[in-house]
Amino acid sequence: MSLRPCPWMPDTLQLAPVPFQPQSLLVLLHGWGSNALDMAVLAQALCPLVPGALALAPQGFETTSAQPGARQWFDVNGMTPANRAQRVALALPRLVQWLRDAQQGTDVPPERTVLAGFSQGASLAVELALAHDGLVSRVLAFAGRCATPPEQAPKRTALHFLLGAADPLISAEQAQATVERLRALGGEATLDLAAGLGHGIDAALLDAAVRRLA
Repeated sequence: MSLRPCPWMPDTLQLAPVPFQPQSLLVLLHGWGSNALDMAVLAQALCPLVPGALALAPQGFETTSAQPGARQWFDVNGMTPANRAQRVALALPRLVQWLRDAQQGTDVPPERTVLAGFSQGASLAVELALAHDGLVSRVLAFAGRCATPPEQAPKRTALHFLLGAADPLISAEQAQATVERLRALGGEATLDLAAGLGHGIDAALLDAAVRRLA
């Protein structure tokens, strides 16, 4: 199977047999300068692990000139540590509404919804979980981070961070500090590191994601 346009959700690709009544949702958010098609490998790897899952990969809400067909969830031009949280917060309402529409359209509840993302998509997924606890059951954040140090931890959504140990954008120490803070705040959070990997996803991180979904 491959990712194909979803007939009932605009600007969204899906991976599922047809006809199909899903029991679960696996939502995949691509990274900056990419698009939903680039989530095909992740969808094919993870979808069989989520019982009765329909995989949905929405397109980023904004275009970017990075390359033809490139999308982004929020604008990175002029972004700094000081305004990062604001940029992410502006994108959240659209994602929350999209996600609720998907759950309503499939009759799949939040507790059977898994949200995965890479890079910018992963960071947005993490912020969604922090701001809307319980809207999804777990988040798989590949090369993603919190916009600011978390002040509270979700109690009904597990956060799984998956990171290359050599990622030039997010240090392993920063990720570990985030996970420890979330745990101290009473949340369920894990960190898996892939030795020698930069900003990307490799077989080791996919294996780690498989374990987190088991």
